[in-house]
Amino acid sequence: MFTRRSFLRSSLAGTLPLLLPCGVLGENAPSKKIQIGVIGCGRIANGFDIPGIARNQDLATIVSVCDCDRLRAEAIREKVKNDFGTSPTLYGNYREMLADPTVDAVMICTPDFSHAEIAVNAALAGKDVYVQKPLAMTVFESRMIVRVFEKTGRIFHIGSQQRSEGKSTFGSQFRRAAEYVRDGRIGAVKTVEIGLPRDPKEPADWPLSQPVPATFNWDAWQGRTAAAEYCELRSHPQGKDGKPNLNGRPGWMTLQCYDMGMIANWGAHHIDIAQWALNQESSGPIHIEGKAEYPKRRLWDVHDQLDVTMTYANGTRLHITNDTVYPNGVRFIGEKGWIFCSRGSQKATINDLGAGGKHGRWRPLEASAQSLIEGEVAHPVVRNPLDHHRVWLESIRSRKPTNIPPETAHRTTTACILAYTAMKLGRPLNWDPQTERYVNDEEANLTLELPERAPYGVRNALTRAGFPIRAC
Repeated sequence: MFTRRSFLRSSLAGTLPLLLPCGVLGENAPSKKIQIGVIGCGRIANGFDIPGIARNQDLATIVSVCDCDRLRAEAIREKVKNDFGTSPTLYGNYREMLADPTVDAVMICTPDFSHAEIAVNAALAGKDVYVQKPLAMTVFESRMIVRVFEKTGRIFHIGSQQRSEGKSTFGSQFRRAAEYVRDGRIGAVKTVEIGLPRDPKEPADWPLSQPVPATFNWDAWQGRTAAAEYCELRSHPQGKDGKPNLNGRPGWMTLQCYDMGMIANWGAHHIDIAQWALNQESSGPIHIEGKAEYPKRRLWDVHDQLDVTMTYANGTRLHITNDTVYPNGVRFIGEKGWIFCSRGSQKATINDLGAGGKHGRWRPLEASAQSLIEGEVAHPVVRNPLDHHRVWLESIRSRKPTNIPPETAHRTTTACILAYTAMKLGRPLNWDPQTERYVNDEEANLTLELPERAPYGVRNALTRAGFPIRAC
């Protein structure tokens, strides 16, 4: 019986990952479906990731779900029953799910600050991993994920769906734009313009202090972050009459202890496309300047308006600001013209008028001349133009990398972190993409890793596993 006592006990028990040999894929692989566990039962799991697996039931099924909030876990279990016709196991502690030999792979759909710890523990436990973006909150966490996946050989995928095609994404425009730019259609790229949406305002009437619900393990949810007083505005909406709200935008997205704000939320999408097109997937900017407004609205302390410029070694400048200045998307400006890509009329946030905002409705792929975005290129980018979740599932079967390897995800995440750090410090920063340290700036280098509240966090997980750690 799943009681409050057993739920809290399972949420706190077990701090050591189970080490399994590489290549394990259930009892009868490769003949049977991939057995997936879902960690995190909120908005992104409910609206995007579970439906993504449901579209690919010829390859996979969901056998377990996990959340620190029992009501959410139970609601998602019912969704899986309806969508898959199965009765998944319910967990309150993701480590117990990782110790379950019937689980082949996990989808990590938790808040941003917990992505890295769970991904590391999952790979060490022999599970293939799909993790939502951004990959991590620090350069240390992000780099250690790359090393763990290199060592374990597990299949890695991340929720950067603008790189994929099919029903779960938005079409081929991002891949085509990257190909045309890399093919030299617009000549040497001088500037890249990125427009990001702004966070919607928080509810004005939500209390700042509430009793912890009996069905919620608040300590486990906070993970490596400093312990804080509970309220829905700090975590996620609880819903009414015992029915959880799985679709409401969570408050943690506007708190810096849990999230970096839109520079990483949407920046992780658009900066990823920019670095793909610029062939910077194994490197990054060398100079960063940024400023931002930080309006204090009750608990909200992430940035609002922002203006960031990142310069690469070849002189290309990437300018990031809000979609009140540039349309929501990515525009590459070169010697011979420009190419723009976006999600078209897809809304960015609940209060967004549509991509382009005041700029009007931009088509998903536009250019200064139609000839720049026509035909094929001599050297297509390496890709698997499948439904985003099918890319992962096919890779689990073949044991070949997905279209977004860990190093690529790490470099995108790092660029977001660099922008965030420049905004916070309010001064220019110089970055060495090889050593992955700030140049002659010890204050900035102190931000490469954050303190961890035991027993949570990446460093604590790696120490327990005896995995070699090399600090940034």
